[in-house]
Amino acid sequence: MQLAYRLGKNHRLNNLKLLVENRGDRLIMEASGPGSKLFGSFIKNNFRWLNKVGPVAVQEGRNVYSLYLPPVPSEAHAHYLRNLLQTWLFHKPTPLAATIALNYECQCNCVHCSIPSVFAKKPILSTEEVEKVVKESINLGVVHFTFTGGEPLLRDDLEICISFVPKNEAVVQVFTNGIAVNAERAAKLKAAGLFGLIISLDSPDPDEHDRLRNTKGCFRAAERAVRYAREAGLLVGLSTYATNQSSHEGKLTRLAALAADWGVHEITVLDVIPTGRLIRRDDLLLTEESREILMREGRAVYKKYEGRPRIVTQTLAGSGFRGFGFTNSVGCLAGSYEFHVTAYGDFTPCDFTPLRFGNVRTEPLAQLWKKLTAHPVYCRHARKCRMQSPEFREKYIHKIPEHALLPFPISEIETSALGGL
Repeated sequence: MQLAYRLGKNHRLNNLKLLVENRGDRLIMEASGPGSKLFGSFIKNNFRWLNKVGPVAVQEGRNVYSLYLPPVPSEAHAHYLRNLLQTWLFHKPTPLAATIALNYECQCNCVHCSIPSVFAKKPILSTEEVEKVVKESINLGVVHFTFTGGEPLLRDDLEICISFVPKNEAVVQVFTNGIAVNAERAAKLKAAGLFGLIISLDSPDPDEHDRLRNTKGCFRAAERAVRYAREAGLLVGLSTYATNQSSHEGKLTRLAALAADWGVHEITVLDVIPTGRLIRRDDLLLTEESREILMREGRAVYKKYEGRPRIVTQTLAGSGFRGFGFTNSVGCLAGSYEFHVTAYGDFTPCDFTPLRFGNVRTEPLAQLWKKLTAHPVYCRHARKCRMQSPEFREKYIHKIPEHALLPFPISEIETSALGGL
């Protein structure tokens, strides 16, 4: 498959032309025009990296390198490249990803749930409001949407929400516990335009997974969900998290073996972050020793399975460490790559940060993004995840009153700090 990339929007990109061809496991990219001299090396490095790691799947003649990236070649991937150039070369922060919570209802009662129990509850976003957020996100430059919860499959209009994402401009995935996934629902999700389904799996041990989720049969439901999603033709990922204890127990090695057996395309490894129910548990932050162990284990897993399933170290990449042969050390995603909208419309830097900058119901998304990226903490790229930074936590998270409704207005913390000077 061959596609001419149009990177227009920014006048400095008008003279840059790309022709991208998929030749099986290898991509061929030709850059032409005056702009190729300025931006050619940046773009070539991007394609060189894709050729190095190879695709995890091929769909409709397009290579899929991750559930977090648009397929190549595609118009959505052209938008992705344009936004990277705008952010890194033109210093114009352009969001690549948006996570949107659709509800907070869930069948599970996880011990590590990242959803605060003291949320400032309001009516959840309506179908029309979700559509508005998607449209405004597309206008900002977002090329990757993630619908979260709660459990998003408990919303009857989930397929309608998925259909709001224009497939020529962006891709969309859903995070789920898998309980509500059956053959019929998986087929409906695929028909609605879902790119990938990511299923939570806290442990490769069935009893431990069920215990951590406080839900009997949750492990087997996740296993079935993988099978139904694969049969429907969806890309399938597993999401897990790393703790100091699990990093010493070789959990990733066992989980990768399970994923390979199930035919999973990708594994997302999150650090356990003190947020939600664990917001006061700074003692859970990963130690340097745990990170080193994870890195060694991840490299061994990547080598053993030759990058399939892919290992995506989403928040480890945001800690200053390199990923497991795939994710480079991109630093903190919040405010540079992504933003989050709660089910009540609150705008936050990411779904782990309980600080709000406003609400999409009362302010345009572009204005909220501008406010976020102009903030002293978020106006420049951070090499490490802010929510794992003791300094950031001391300055912001620890200042949130004990029983305050979350996400807490960041302006109130700063006003309070000024008043104490």
